[in-house]
Amino acid sequence: MSAKSPWISAGAILIALATLSAGCSGPTEVDRDNRRLVDAVLTAITMKNANWLEDDATLAEQRNLAGQLCDDDYEELSAVIEIARAGDWKTAEREGYEFRKRRPFVSEGR
Repeated sequence: MSAKSPWISAGAILIALATLSAGCSGPTEVDRDNRRLVDAVLTAITMKNANWLEDDATLAEQRNLAGQLCDDDYEELSAVIEIARAGDWKTAEREGYEFRKRRPFVSEGR
């Protein structure tokens, strides 16, 4: 074994750790706020509260216009909101939870 091998091993470990940590970064504040928005919409739907739902719909539109909620996610969330506005709270709740499962924004436990 040469004298360089401990340094090579240490360098390889540092490179591996840097690579792993880059791929394991936590959610951004925008991601967290989007998750809070989805949770707020689901709360409004679960409580069948049309006033809260309208507030959340406005917030979703504002976040979309500000570039914080992408168009695809905004359209899907708006579709859930429209179902609730039509009075089909049960379907809206199911669709909302399915949306959150497909697009969690923040991994469970974070």
